[in-house]
Amino acid sequence: MKSYAKKWNTILRKLSPFLFLLPAISIYIIFAFLPTVQVVEYSFFEWDGINPVKDWVGLENYTRLLSDRVFWESFMNTIWWATIIVFINVGIGLILAAVLAQKIKGRTFFQACMFIPVVQAPITTAIVWRWMYQPDGAINAFLNAVGLEFLTTAWLGNLSTVLPAIAIAHAWSTLGLSVVIFLSGLQSVDEDLYDAAKLDGANAVDAFIHVTLPALRPVTAVVFVMTVTGAFKAFDLIWATTKGGPIRASEILSTYMYKKGIIENNYGYGSAIAVALLFIVTLAMAFYLYLQYRQED
Repeated sequence: MKSYAKKWNTILRKLSPFLFLLPAISIYIIFAFLPTVQVVEYSFFEWDGINPVKDWVGLENYTRLLSDRVFWESFMNTIWWATIIVFINVGIGLILAAVLAQKIKGRTFFQACMFIPVVQAPITTAIVWRWMYQPDGAINAFLNAVGLEFLTTAWLGNLSTVLPAIAIAHAWSTLGLSVVIFLSGLQSVDEDLYDAAKLDGANAVDAFIHVTLPALRPVTAVVFVMTVTGAFKAFDLIWATTKGGPIRASEILSTYMYKKGIIENNYGYGSAIAVALLFIVTLAMAFYLYLQYRQED
């Protein structure tokens, strides 16, 4: 009996770390993994979301995607949309973090101000930026005031400006989180590396390129993954401003999926779009992380 009890205690000690993870794993399985599996299942059916009978169509929804012109337009818009957001969140976010990491007056105030949009409701962000982008809004008023009236336009009504305009609004609402993460990473960089760089004659720009950027590579990977996944999943800001218009100029995969699946009650095809979106994001993340690990090796 003692041997059995000892063996049982050993098993419990080995399993105890997993028991602490059990609540988080359970929530993930219930609210993320199982719904994803269900969406994949729906993509093989033709279903209106109401009728209890679902018609099996196999890969028909996916073959339809390949010839769907709107899907490919939405795909290219999504790539362009994500590129703008990544440039702002990763590129500009890193520069702002490097500036705020310096001992400048009022940096705590600026850090707090930058984080406010992150906790702000997306619908509030949409309302504010939609007002700013109006023909008589704040942006055109500012351009007129500084003598750049030739740049004024109907930002959300112009086919060439609507997507970048909303992407900037989205990046503004998420930039604060990227800056905070970069600031945390900057605090972990060894100061001796900067001192050694100064002894070698490096100026501030050289130190940033050859010391800061390599040291922040893991942090940059985290920010990049978060930004890309957030950009591909974005929905509320576009829906509250343009609903994908005008003439699908701001239509991305998430809004097209919503229109097909929810508005048109075509859950099968909408689920196929969702699976395609998941595949695209996973492929992009895997490729980026592969490049990161390859550089580290």
